[in-house]
Amino acid sequence: MEIDQIIALYHQDQPISYTLKSIRLQEDDSRWVLFLNYRDQKYVIKIASNEFTTRERVNGWNRIIEEYEKLGYYSPRVLKSLNGRDSEELLFNGRQCVVWEEEYARYCLYETLEKAVYTRPDGKYVYHDEVFEFIGKVGQKHLSDFPYPSGWARFVPLSKDDTEDEVMECVETFEDLVKNKAPQFFKRWERIRTLFEENKMRLQKIYDSLPKSVFQGDCFRDNLILDERGHFKGVIDYNLAGEDVVLNIMLSTILFGYTYQRKQSSNLNLLPELNRETQDSVIEIVLTTLRDLRKFYTFEESEVIAAPYLFKYIYSIQYSQIDAFEKYQKDDGKLNQLFDYMEQELLREDIDFRGAMLG
Repeated sequence: MEIDQIIALYHQDQPISYTLKSIRLQEDDSRWVLFLNYRDQKYVIKIASNEFTTRERVNGWNRIIEEYEKLGYYSPRVLKSLNGRDSEELLFNGRQCVVWEEEYARYCLYETLEKAVYTRPDGKYVYHDEVFEFIGKVGQKHLSDFPYPSGWARFVPLSKDDTEDEVMECVETFEDLVKNKAPQFFKRWERIRTLFEENKMRLQKIYDSLPKSVFQGDCFRDNLILDERGHFKGVIDYNLAGEDVVLNIMLSTILFGYTYQRKQSSNLNLLPELNRETQDSVIEIVLTTLRDLRKFYTFEESEVIAAPYLFKYIYSIQYSQIDAFEKYQKDDGKLNQLFDYMEQELLREDIDFRGAMLG
């Protein structure tokens, strides 16, 4: 009955068939996709229950999509309900949900292609350079008129239930783990927290003045629209779309989805996940990608100054460090190595952002 009611918001007739797919089922974030098959057309209805997918945000997505179309990129349009609205709200599976309908996507979705199509022998995605061309062009447009932060936004909460950004959530989580699981390391952690806070303070002083644009905010895997050869054509899923600092989107996208040749150390005396050797590999990818982005985006001096602070802020204490702590919490030797690594990276001054960004 609930599905029939949802379909009736957008269509007077029932489809020939439909398929409901659960995308995520969590207490604070549940999402579903309803695929509708009509005789001569297909549609997609999306259902979301979380704090960051609001009707107000959905109602602005077509403005972003139109700007991306001007740049030559495709996204399925949000369609009007029979009530003439871009989004609706109702109860589904016992949750208050936002509902909207989209065009059925042209081209292919990432999940429909074989791995051989979208990867190269060197491990770099076929679409890697094309995704960053897209991000660079969107950044260069310096779009505005969408008054909501992206899912990667720093120093601001994403939704009304948040009190801080995701980085600080990770920092507080790590501190609680040290307090409760390895209190003998708390003084060591306090030194690292001090270094982190000093870096954060330097970044905050200049962050709001950095160039911004409006980004889809989630250019990873299942949100990519590709052709049959794995080349990038556009994006789906604007749940995390919003205004953001251009450099933050660039670094966050590289670091959390496109470190395609990350090495693991063969030195048994080091942590395999977090060490200088693997970090140097990540940094090489970051600098190479920033250098390539110069074809589409003109970096400013303020961004060059901010780059080392932003890199440390978003990458020195995040989920990888939390995972490593939980893995080695009963091994003081490994925890010492983890804290050594974190301290060294927060003190590091040898990354040539200027050369990569300005040449």
